Amino acid sequence: MKGQKDSDLSQNEWIQVWLSRLSAETQLLNFSGPVDFNEFGKSLASLSVEDPERFKEFSVDLLPRALKALSDNDSDDSSWAPVFDKMGILFPEFKDFNRPHVLWLIRQVQASKELITKLHLIIESGDVNIEQGLENWRYDIFNAAILPDTIRPDIFCLGQNIAATSGDVVFENQLFQLVQYHSATKTVHENPVLLIPAFVNRFYILDLSDECSMVKWLVDQGHTVFLISWVNPSELLGNYDMTHYMLDGALAALDCVCRMLPSCKPQVVGYCAGGVVSAILAAWLKARGEDRISSLSLLTTLLDYRDSGPLGELVSKESIESIRKPLNDLGYLPPELLLRIFASLRPQDLIFERMLNSYILGQRARPYPLLHWLGDGTRIPASLVLWTLEKLYFENVLVKETPFELAGQRIQLSTIDCPVFLFAAERDDISPWQGVMHAADQFGSTPMCVLGEGGHNVGVVNPPSKPRYNHLVLNTDNLMDKQLAEFRSGSWWMTWKDFLMDKAGASIFPPKTGGGFRAAIEEAPGRYVQIR
Repeated sequence: MKGQKDSDLSQNEWIQVWLSRLSAETQLLNFSGPVDFNEFGKSLASLSVEDPERFKEFSVDLLPRALKALSDNDSDDSSWAPVFDKMGILFPEFKDFNRPHVLWLIRQVQASKELITKLHLIIESGDVNIEQGLENWRYDIFNAAILPDTIRPDIFCLGQNIAATSGDVVFENQLFQLVQYHSATKTVHENPVLLIPAFVNRFYILDLSDECSMVKWLVDQGHTVFLISWVNPSELLGNYDMTHYMLDGALAALDCVCRMLPSCKPQVVGYCAGGVVSAILAAWLKARGEDRISSLSLLTTLLDYRDSGPLGELVSKESIESIRKPLNDLGYLPPELLLRIFASLRPQDLIFERMLNSYILGQRARPYPLLHWLGDGTRIPASLVLWTLEKLYFENVLVKETPFELAGQRIQLSTIDCPVFLFAAERDDISPWQGVMHAADQFGSTPMCVLGEGGHNVGVVNPPSKPRYNHLVLNTDNLMDKQLAEFRSGSWWMTWKDFLMDKAGASIFPPKTGGGFRAAIEEAPGRYVQIR
């Protein structure tokens, strides 16, 4: 066992950060009931400073025993009793902790053969590095990492090596900043692209490192690109729901683009929850008799919530009511809760394995911009969360025969008659591909339906220069039968490129920043994406 003899436990400033963070996270208890792990982590952190001998007993005796039991797939729940009893002795305040909850998590770990194999190797080698593991833990605490070994500000810096495509913020209100990216070609297509990312994370998943940036790729194809950078809302925006995000967000951005470029008819692209906003915007405009969008692209976007996957299984009348008061009291959904819900869909690789490598073995994974983005969570206004759960997951209002009203208009997807591009990812747990494609027959025109390999995020971020995955163009007569689909090698971006070109318009000289009359507010990526 390395790391005990020379470990300096007197350097305890990080403990204060940890305790402060745990104090702030007690608000999560109101959403999910008793969570023993937060309080256990608090006690463990304090123990390493206040009682190093008891901490040593934990790390030298109890931790290896727990790892050994974890690696034994043949063990039943009763075999954990001695470990739990020992923990009750070391931590008497936790002798009555929620054992079934812990045992459920244990079974999640044991379901991963690769993780169990790694545990066996660790036990045989004794290669546990508590000293470096504590150092990694301290680093993650100081940088507010919600998931282990994700946030890496020492490697990734906004505006330098992520979210670094050249551009300017040309408009802002209380809800978003609008970024206009600088042209990279001598001429550009007349109709710009307006990107509407999800409001549950930062926009820069669409502008990661240069070789993985969808924004940069679009600019290099001759498109004028605008992008919404949603604010990280505080409790002051707690009453904002879909009406606000459509009117003060997507519509305000579209209005701004059209004022700056009056002859254009933008191509709107919505990603994940941003796709829901985009589809509602398109239907809302048609209800008003306005034909202002030349095409609509929806990426990993659920509109029909019949098959909403694991997240949908969590939604019921009871679950909605259980979080209504804490949501309204706080004014927003904390990013910690949302990221942990997402991570629970892939607990082996996003939680357990990263925790094992970083905090037990003391080994860091290779920094990866997509994981840095994943760990950079944002809040969601309370009213928007409740609207999403009630109207989409529970009532499935977007595909009902009777249209629902929003901002004075009756919303029906069938009124959307511009060209539509639907992209889904085969291993997507957040927006299952079958659920994405269920909406294909809801539009006024037949959409182009593309199924890519990969998951919710890596399936989307699949640049042609370094394609990780291939894709299928689905048969619109039988979308669920992949055998009838047309296989295409490489990135789905190339198929999408042809779709965008159909409505790109004439070639024109690149527009000036802000259309020539709206001055730049600041350089991209702007302030909003940096608000914590």
